[in-house]
Amino acid sequence: MAVNHVLSYPRGTILFAPGDAASSVLVVLEGTVVASQGDRQENLGPGAILGDVAFLTESTHTYHAICATDVTVLNITRQNGGKVLASRPRIALSLLTELALKVKSDEMVFFQGREQRSEAPKDVGVLPEGHPVFAERVPAEYNEFLFSTEVDCPICATRFTGLRTRVSRLQLEEQRTDLRNIYRRFEPNFFYIWVCPNCLFAYPERQYGRLSQKAVAKAKQAWQENPPAEPFVFDVPRTIHQVITSYYLAMASFERVGASLEQWANLYLRLVWIYEDLGQEELARSAAEKAREYFAAAMSTTSRSPSGDQALYLILGELALRLGDTAEAFKNFRAATTMVGGDPRYKRVAADRIQDMREQRDD
Repeated sequence: MAVNHVLSYPRGTILFAPGDAASSVLVVLEGTVVASQGDRQENLGPGAILGDVAFLTESTHTYHAICATDVTVLNITRQNGGKVLASRPRIALSLLTELALKVKSDEMVFFQGREQRSEAPKDVGVLPEGHPVFAERVPAEYNEFLFSTEVDCPICATRFTGLRTRVSRLQLEEQRTDLRNIYRRFEPNFFYIWVCPNCLFAYPERQYGRLSQKAVAKAKQAWQENPPAEPFVFDVPRTIHQVITSYYLAMASFERVGASLEQWANLYLRLVWIYEDLGQEELARSAAEKAREYFAAAMSTTSRSPSGDQALYLILGELALRLGDTAEAFKNFRAATTMVGGDPRYKRVAADRIQDMREQRDD
């Protein structure tokens, strides 16, 4: 078989997505591919056949195919198909068998090469005792909004692959009153933290390389004195449990480097949103208490622009409402409306929230 019919792709590569024109059939030779359609996901290893129906019917793909590991595939095209299948009759038979077993061309169906993936996440010892396990995975189609970049850990100098968001592809659907942005088909908070797989230094992606020499020295000393027993590597797609673990690893890193009050507050606020989406009321409330504590401390000890103060008042008001403290919520919303200067939009939001509270009280 000609070597140029065999292609290799790195972990995280999107082989194709729904709506892409099918230019070839891919036979997995090495590695694992995740096929995703709606809520369904399949892990496919050697022997799996991808894109066969769309290719042979000259239509477009109906599911995502993403490399969960480094992957090697046999690429069968219209130009090389006759030669490849003639020289490898077992591949031709496998292809025919796969096609015969597929009932509907618009369904994601596989019979060969299916793998069983363990859903038991590794515990790196940072989550609170009794924390629930969330084995669900981030939707595979989120990879359409991400790209890979090489990252050098500032603590142990390990080079690893981090994920950045393709901001130009995001479509904002809503900005909530706590200033959370809701995007169509993507949740950025699942990718907020980068984690070094070697020393487990975890930090917000946008701030990962922006540490003082003093902070780096403190974190390096802590790592050398107490190196982690296990590495930490996100799956592709990553689990919700791994996402949450990355936040708690970031808390440990924040302690070591002396992160700012705003960094702590923003970390906990994002955890509030994640726990709320998961329906975890107690965990969301606990994170809200910590977020309010850090935001309040930041308000009293650091300076911002008038609009920055308004944003903090809005967030503090929303956190107070979550915690049942309506008097404190009203106080913060009122402060946002009476701020000299600032952003008129924030004033309107705060005024609307005060009106909402009054209407609820009257009811």
